[in-house]
Amino acid sequence: MTHVSYSVSNEKNGPVQQLIPKILSDFSRDYNLDLSQDPIAMDRIREAVEKARLELDTAYQTEINLPYISANASGPIHLIRVVTREDMNQQTLESEGSGEGHVKAQLPFRIKLPDRKPLVTYSLMGITIAFYLLQLLTQLLMGFDLPAAFGLKINESIVAGQVWRLITPMFLHGSILHLGFNMYALFILGRRVERFFGSFRYLGLYVIAGITGNVFSFFFTPSPSLGSSTAIFGILGAEAVFIYQHRYLFGDQSKVALRQIIQVAVINLLIGLSPSIDNWGHIGGLIGGSAFSWFAGPQFLVQGSPPLLYLEDERKERTTGIIFVLQMIVLIGLVVLIIQTRL
Repeated sequence: MTHVSYSVSNEKNGPVQQLIPKILSDFSRDYNLDLSQDPIAMDRIREAVEKARLELDTAYQTEINLPYISANASGPIHLIRVVTREDMNQQTLESEGSGEGHVKAQLPFRIKLPDRKPLVTYSLMGITIAFYLLQLLTQLLMGFDLPAAFGLKINESIVAGQVWRLITPMFLHGSILHLGFNMYALFILGRRVERFFGSFRYLGLYVIAGITGNVFSFFFTPSPSLGSSTAIFGILGAEAVFIYQHRYLFGDQSKVALRQIIQVAVINLLIGLSPSIDNWGHIGGLIGGSAFSWFAGPQFLVQGSPPLLYLEDERKERTTGIIFVLQMIVLIGLVVLIIQTRL
């Protein structure tokens, strides 16, 4: 699986952070009030400026309109400012030189990224490898693959009530090559996505994507199947959604990263046209992971002040849990419906 790399870009956030002090300065001049001491007002201004920057991708100008931003003896004050592309595209600040006119100085800053260890990714890899060793051991001692016999996705067994077979295939593999390919993809993709998603949300993503892939396989193909690629395709889809939703952070790199992810998905789906590969499981995992990421993935906003900025996740873990439960209810309903139609 092709490696996709990206980093947070300050190319477009620089003008955003430059515009906020200008707004505060204008407001202070007009009303003799310091909004920088009002955290609620500052949050509203940041959100409005970031929204304006996105709107200026498709329009020449837009309006920042924040009613009741503050008040004085005369009554409530509304902040209204028209912003143009020139306002956002100004990459430098002009400061007074020593008798030589204006000197352009770059506004330096950096964004502190989440720094989480990929413990869930390593744990999932360890569990999956341990299951494969158990598969080899039972083949050696008993003459057949015991974990696969009880955990393979077999439609007839699922209809008979063995619904755990929609979960267990994520941890089983048919060969060392199959295992190696999937573990390499999980190592590359999983560490990167878990860094932004966090352990709790990332584990939910893995489980939802894997089960959704196996449900799709159960519905669309009668062939037995196994492998963690259903969940891995879900991670790939989740990464694409994350980059798209945070394209204001990554700047032009988001287009490159999304194009690479699409290429990886298309290439692997084309490879999956082979009769021995369960492509419906891949498609289901991709859809399940993308949907989970869209509604339950992290929702970062830039916080802090230059030169030190950081990302704060506005989406609470409670929301993630609710979305996970709702997706599971939908999947359970689909499984019950499929079973009822096949009895």
